[in-house]
Amino acid sequence: MAKIKTRPGPATHIRNGEYSAATRALALGSYFISGCMAINASQFLGAPLYLINENWYNSWIAFTKQSWGLLTTSMTQCWAPTVVRVSGHKSIRGELLRTIDGNLLSNFPERMILIANHQIYTDWLYLWWIGYTNGMHGRIYVVLKESLRRIPVIGWGMQFSQFIFLKRNWEADKDQLAAHLQKLNDAVAPMWLMLFPEGTNLHPDTRKGSKKWAGKNKIPDMQHQLLPRSKGLRFCIQQLRRTVPYVYDCTIAYEGVPTGEYASEIFTINAAYFGGKPPKSVNMYWRRFDIWSIPVDNARDFDNWLRARWIEKDQLLDNYQKTGRFPADTGVDELPDGRKRRGAGYIETEIKPNKWYEYLQIFAPVGMLAFVLYMFYGGLPKQFMKDVGQRAVEQSQLEGPENLEQLINSAPRIVEVDSTNASTVGAPSRIKITNQTPAAAKKAIKKLGPRQSGERNLKSKAQPIAGQANKTSGKPRKLNAKSVGDAKPPKLDAKPEVDAVPKPPETSHRATNRSAGEAPKKLETKHETNASHVKVAAPTKLKSVSTPKKLSTRRVGSNASGPRVAPNLGVQSPPKLAGKSTKGKGAPVNEKANNPPKKLEIKPKPNDHHTSKQGMPSK
Repeated sequence: MAKIKTRPGPATHIRNGEYSAATRALALGSYFISGCMAINASQFLGAPLYLINENWYNSWIAFTKQSWGLLTTSMTQCWAPTVVRVSGHKSIRGELLRTIDGNLLSNFPERMILIANHQIYTDWLYLWWIGYTNGMHGRIYVVLKESLRRIPVIGWGMQFSQFIFLKRNWEADKDQLAAHLQKLNDAVAPMWLMLFPEGTNLHPDTRKGSKKWAGKNKIPDMQHQLLPRSKGLRFCIQQLRRTVPYVYDCTIAYEGVPTGEYASEIFTINAAYFGGKPPKSVNMYWRRFDIWSIPVDNARDFDNWLRARWIEKDQLLDNYQKTGRFPADTGVDELPDGRKRRGAGYIETEIKPNKWYEYLQIFAPVGMLAFVLYMFYGGLPKQFMKDVGQRAVEQSQLEGPENLEQLINSAPRIVEVDSTNASTVGAPSRIKITNQTPAAAKKAIKKLGPRQSGERNLKSKAQPIAGQANKTSGKPRKLNAKSVGDAKPPKLDAKPEVDAVPKPPETSHRATNRSAGEAPKKLETKHETNASHVKVAAPTKLKSVSTPKKLSTRRVGSNASGPRVAPNLGVQSPPKLAGKSTKGKGAPVNEKANNPPKKLEIKPKPNDHHTSKQGMPSK
């Protein structure tokens, strides 16, 4: 069987390569920074509670510290997973429990002082996880170096969390430490005070300083630890012994550290979290001491007591280097009520939250604030900015009615009055309305709308009004339902396009001449306003002409069906007779009021009224 030749390709998996380290650093940095900023924002939001009620403020800060514990726990689970192996002395029987699913459940008291040896920078992260298993990860207070206060974001969160910062100068730190401990000296408030009596982690440089200190004081030096400093711990126990019943001691060791080397150089933050090389296991051994059994009243006795405890811890670490494990208690205590309390032995579990969704608590306050702001404003920022921009443009183009008035006043006159044909005193005989308005005025009136601007819908072609005969057909145009007289002048504050048109006097379809001394009746006119060029013959005062009470007209000549004549709209002379009539001839008009005309028999056609030029009936 022939062999198939294949070309060697690139490696499909690079373990802890440069690309993998960069990806891990980017993901871890994004999660850690966003989590820290969310916690800081939550702490800033709760800061005003300090002015209202200090207990409310402390509860809110405890909530944010729980978020910090969940942040570090989830980070360790995803980027530096490791196993924790916990065991303890017989003094803590019944306080280390294993759940059904194999997780650790701590049953430590709510108030205690916790001391531990300091091996690497992340010791406190694993101790904080112990507080998470006890439900106390929001009530932990840590004593730290003063230099850590100035770290951006993280240092701010530590200050809000009421951590205690010391300058390692007892004269300068004593008063500040006493003030902090006074706030914690409440028998009801839960509190874990975490201290590292060595002051710093084990490192070649710090190892030299510890050896020098041992030679100066003529005391034996430690092999796997630094010599503890007793002054600060003694002061804390003196201040809190009335409200804290026990001091808990934890000895920490990390698997994978060869003899003669230091865990701080192997399991750095860069190697554990960014490089993916965390410790294989974190081992803890717990002990408990009654606080009243500790000789805190005498400084020398307390120093000897603390150094004796550290010698015991150094022996535990030496035994761990040989066997890889701390001792484990498996004994049983029988209680007076018949119950039994057993030692936990070894409990191995992973560092992880109990529920995967608990990490959402970190971003819950900020997310809730964003949701409230969204519901309050009721729109996305994009739509909000769009509305603001649109309003700004409208405001710049038309700021108010005074701008519209200025535009209209600067435009050419759009209403012209022609009174050359006015023969009597009264309204002008012609009003010419044009639709030639400036573009700016049209645009401004359009924005206000037809109801606000009083704009009229005028057609481009003018139509003759009632009473004016059509030149082509010889027939008067029919009247529309609307009239100029009915059109109301626009309001002054609406800034109309055209000036107000004076309302002409009303006229009726039948105009009768009255005797002298009688006021002429108002004529009703109906005409269209939907015209761009409209000529209105303004009515004038009619001359008094005597009119017979009964009039009859006949068709003259062959043109028996003469044109119908619409009522006059305030004209000065009566219309011509239909048919054959001579200009200037006809029966004279009796202008005397006391001289009644002769009665004539008239056979009128319905709705037809024909008069001569002088106002006499045609023969």
